[in-house]
Amino acid sequence: MWPTRQVAETMHTPLNPNRIASLIDGRRVLLVVGAGGAGKTTLSAALGVAAAQRGRRTLVLTVDPAKRLANALGLQAFNEHVQHISVADFAAQGCAMPIGLDAAMLDVKRTFDRVVTRYARSPESAKKILEHPFYQQASTALAGSQEYMATERLYESVSSGEYDLVVLDTPPAEHALDFIDAPRRLIDLFDSPTFRKLIAPSSRLRGGVFRPTSVVMKGLQRFTTVEMFSNLIEFFGHLSETFDGFVSRARDVQTLLQGPDAAFVVVSGCDGASTEQARSLQEHVTGLGMHAPAWIVNRMFDFAPTLAQPQSDLAAELLAAWRDDGQTPVSSEVVGLMRNLAQVVEKMGGLAARDRALLAEVAASVAPRVNVLGVPRRIQEPDNLKELFAISNLLLDAVPVGEVAP
Repeated sequence: MWPTRQVAETMHTPLNPNRIASLIDGRRVLLVVGAGGAGKTTLSAALGVAAAQRGRRTLVLTVDPAKRLANALGLQAFNEHVQHISVADFAAQGCAMPIGLDAAMLDVKRTFDRVVTRYARSPESAKKILEHPFYQQASTALAGSQEYMATERLYESVSSGEYDLVVLDTPPAEHALDFIDAPRRLIDLFDSPTFRKLIAPSSRLRGGVFRPTSVVMKGLQRFTTVEMFSNLIEFFGHLSETFDGFVSRARDVQTLLQGPDAAFVVVSGCDGASTEQARSLQEHVTGLGMHAPAWIVNRMFDFAPTLAQPQSDLAAELLAAWRDDGQTPVSSEVVGLMRNLAQVVEKMGGLAARDRALLAEVAASVAPRVNVLGVPRRIQEPDNLKELFAISNLLLDAVPVGEVAP
């Protein structure tokens, strides 16, 4: 059972406004964007856990979750229905939480069904659309349907009043731009007078250029059947009565994403490809008037940069420790082993120095408008609540680049 908002707010400890906690406390929506494989979904879940630690009633909504993440949250699998991870679930793994956490997965078909039912003129009209053969076969495959339905489910969750914060794990970078642009693209299409005239049931065009014997239809037969194209036109004709509702909601979503209640958290790994994808996303988001105040560089090697220096002294120290009395001879194999160990340490230090240089480069490129922080690499992705809890603490404690730790 959720505590009241007043009780939850007493749990908050004010932190520096540059910290992740300020986003958690001050926003109603966090949209996590980044390249596939950068750990975006895991960080989305960890942000949700961090928000629950701060007493925020939180839903983590994910588009394409990994099985491992469901296991980490103690779930058999993600599905459309909201599932609750309770305080007792966390306590069973030694994690003290003031409140629990909700999680759900986007189901494009069911979300599309709800939208049609909401905006159709009558239950009979909705049934006509939902039972149309084209809708049955293609509602989840229409270009942009997943991206638009993700924004629809997001808005449903935010406007329900059940949550203080919704964390949305967006599709990977190659589809994230489609997600961000989905409301605008839908408005451009469904609000277009030309498109509405084209698919209107009474359109004279359909008796002209789209009559079965027309030149246009004969040309289209090279790519599709007349029956399929006619079904498509008929389907959009039925769907047209919902267009005003779709457009109105898309504008509401745009207002939400561009307003002060929403923020994008950009995620990248310690490699050039995901960094460039993240940079493009960050620039695209801000170019649309949206806010992207945080960038997480994930999976950094967490070693002291000084280890990148030659480690010949370390090899000597290891050899000295090998000898019980400091004089015992050692074999050439042991000498080689100690030298190899020292070289491994040196290389790990080099990787850490490389990652820190990348972190500094990212921070310099977006300063001062974006706070950049690094999260250490883990041996493997988390598979239990205790590990997610630990990552959430790292996020809450992380000091953005350029900020002096207290």
